[in-house]
Amino acid sequence: MVRCADGLLHFTGLTSCLTELLDVAAHRYAGREAVVEAGGGRRLTYAQLWTSASRIAGGMLERGVGIGDRVAIRMPNGVRWVQAFLGVLLAGGVPVPVHPGHSDAQLRRILEDSGSLLVLDAELPTGTPFIDDGAALSDSALLFYTSGTTGQPKGVELSHENVLSTVEAVIRSWGGRERVTPDGLRHAVALPLSSATVCVSQLLPTLASGGTVVLAPELDTDSLCRAFDVEGIERLSAPARLFRQVLRTSTGPFGSLRFLALDDEIVSAATVEQLRDRFPVAEVVSGWGMTETGGAGMILPMTAVDGRTELPHNGMEFAVAESAVDPSVGELWCRGPSVMRGYWGSHEGTARTTARGWLHTGDVARIGLGGEFRIVGRVEEAVEISRGVVYSREVEDLLLGYSDVDEAVAVDVMTARGPDFGVIVVPKTGADLEPDAVGEFLEALLGHRLPRHLCAKSDVLPRNSMGRIDRRSVRVWFEDRSTTKGCADVG
Repeated sequence: MVRCADGLLHFTGLTSCLTELLDVAAHRYAGREAVVEAGGGRRLTYAQLWTSASRIAGGMLERGVGIGDRVAIRMPNGVRWVQAFLGVLLAGGVPVPVHPGHSDAQLRRILEDSGSLLVLDAELPTGTPFIDDGAALSDSALLFYTSGTTGQPKGVELSHENVLSTVEAVIRSWGGRERVTPDGLRHAVALPLSSATVCVSQLLPTLASGGTVVLAPELDTDSLCRAFDVEGIERLSAPARLFRQVLRTSTGPFGSLRFLALDDEIVSAATVEQLRDRFPVAEVVSGWGMTETGGAGMILPMTAVDGRTELPHNGMEFAVAESAVDPSVGELWCRGPSVMRGYWGSHEGTARTTARGWLHTGDVARIGLGGEFRIVGRVEEAVEISRGVVYSREVEDLLLGYSDVDEAVAVDVMTARGPDFGVIVVPKTGADLEPDAVGEFLEALLGHRLPRHLCAKSDVLPRNSMGRIDRRSVRVWFEDRSTTKGCADVG
């Protein structure tokens, strides 16, 4: 890597565009399996995948798709999603992945904002095989839309250099091509391919390094557990709640898995220990990344490695902006070759979020005495207490230390007495969890009085179409009941 005139680190020796990188892989590993649907679904080799994608590209050309045109992809995980995605790239277009769970209104807004010419959601067009690989590193490669957890979804434009840099950084974090290519890494993915985290930092690195992507049905534990043995899966990327379900429904160790990657939802130390027992040779990690960073950024081991709690990807640099309230905590900034080209059609939004090459992430990090840092929440979620400032993720981390709590969410809530937290906890199976006791547990740890009516119990946590905890609905639920005293059972 070299530091260039823009002050950023850049990879040297990248291919000129994403299509060229994948073209090389398709020919080098032609006979290997590229994509597999777990549970007896379709299986395609690299040669079959590349040939079918080129025909889809030809079909799109016949329908008027040209260089740089946006094409939306709205499908569930599967071989057809990968074919459609590659077909758009080979036609010279820009894929716009859309989560299949998005409403028609959300889809319309994304189509209108992106100016997409087509929506691939049913039969895929076919025509004379065509491959365009003439893009440059600075050209637009992919257009993802944020989940909109803090407002309307924004289009995030990633250049070919952004995407190629992320792919290179992730492969290096896996140990390099020499480690993952001899037999081909078998990587199971049980998260939506429509997200930047999955598409750019999981799907594409696996294909670029000659591995096999095993597409597990989303949140289907039975199919996933069968695939562990049938498909010889070595790496699994899945949401934390799916791992919890696997622990509840399966018995015996899974010795083939070498790496478990959770999404960034916090899990308890007890859950991590259970994962280690069930997957005895696997490294268990979480990760931090944003759509704006191509879905990648840093690896967060579940236990400290060499005294550190975070392992940034190659080329990514981080800083923590000083806070006037608490010098040990501040907004996390990052910069690097993976950071987005900008927000689609919004120069003002791009300028507000980026300054002098630094992306202002909106996440807050707390710095330890050894220089290590942990993500503790979002800037807008800060609540001042007598001993400083506390954030939602810190509260959730504390709650998961309570013996009877399996899952937890904490949100900032405005009440008549000022800002505070609303907490919903999910008890472990068979546990007799009392919200009163949870409230007292938090009060003792945080050193301030939590309003008793802000602690509630539920069988499940509300989640959005992306599988993320729906913090908005939790906040609204508490604010609608903020005058009610006493703890509650959500039901």
